[in-house]
Amino acid sequence: MARAGCDLTFVDRWEEHVSAINLHGFHVEGSRGVHRIRARAITPDRLGEVAPLETVIVAVKSQDTRRALVQLLPYSTPQTCFVSMQAGMNLPTFEQVVGGERTIGADPNYGGVVVGPGRLEAGFPNYIVVGELDGTFTDRLRVLQRDFTYWTPTHMTANIRGAVWSKFVYGSEIQCAAITDRARGDALGPPRHRLVAAAAVQEAMRVADALAIELMPFDFFDPEVYRSFDGRNVENQSFWARHAWPRHEIFRKYGTHAFANTGSIWRWDIVHQHRDSEAASYFDALRAAAKQVGLDVPINAAVVRIIREIEAGVRTMNDENFEELFEIVKAHAGT
Repeated sequence: MARAGCDLTFVDRWEEHVSAINLHGFHVEGSRGVHRIRARAITPDRLGEVAPLETVIVAVKSQDTRRALVQLLPYSTPQTCFVSMQAGMNLPTFEQVVGGERTIGADPNYGGVVVGPGRLEAGFPNYIVVGELDGTFTDRLRVLQRDFTYWTPTHMTANIRGAVWSKFVYGSEIQCAAITDRARGDALGPPRHRLVAAAAVQEAMRVADALAIELMPFDFFDPEVYRSFDGRNVENQSFWARHAWPRHEIFRKYGTHAFANTGSIWRWDIVHQHRDSEAASYFDALRAAAKQVGLDVPINAAVVRIIREIEAGVRTMNDENFEELFEIVKAHAGT
């Protein structure tokens, strides 16, 4: 986007990162080759220099969303557009803080991590889906699609809530891959692991269904595969994850770049960054949505409890965690 001439200013509270960007630009490597991209960056205390804000692309962790929006709000106008460029279920927070009429949802399906000050790693290349919360195709949405396409293919949708919810419920499976020390491609290899992951996804899907959310299939997820799963067709349960992940492994194996991140973002946070993942925020959002429709989510609660214990250093990543979850799945079968 910067190379295409978009007027961008990056905002980050990590001063070392901001300084490196201003001195040397972004050093980007990974699946898209090696690039040096000049850009401007500031810390949040300097937001007044770029006010009034026109379009704000929010790409913080879910647990930091409300604080980031509150910081940005004083520098906005009624015409400012806020874009949730995140994983997780953050649209309700945007609606509460800045209003739904100023919010555009986005579902980024590509991979990438910050590996150091001013250094980014582009992971698997993929597309972005964007949409207005009311399903209309507005001029500002078309401009956003055009500008995002400078980076990666971007599509507009009239069902952005469904797209975000689909990624959200699939997150229940990805979280399961963070509780074992197996390699990412093998984390859900054992049938019991896939059964536990499927049960967690199904539980989250029941919440979406009760809210009348129209879930949408994408590369890694087809809701009908999980709807048809009854514990006997374990081999079919993780079809989308198992067919999509090897595709990503191909470019990792044969590419010239040695990837720092070869797993999920939860695993990246816990193992490499030594910080809390988005697991707790993910579950808070799921629990809040479930409460609206009178449902409980005990399987996802157990998964997140295990992840939080791993983050706290009182539990290790191992297959025994799946055995514990398997017993919980059996106890709640049919609920």
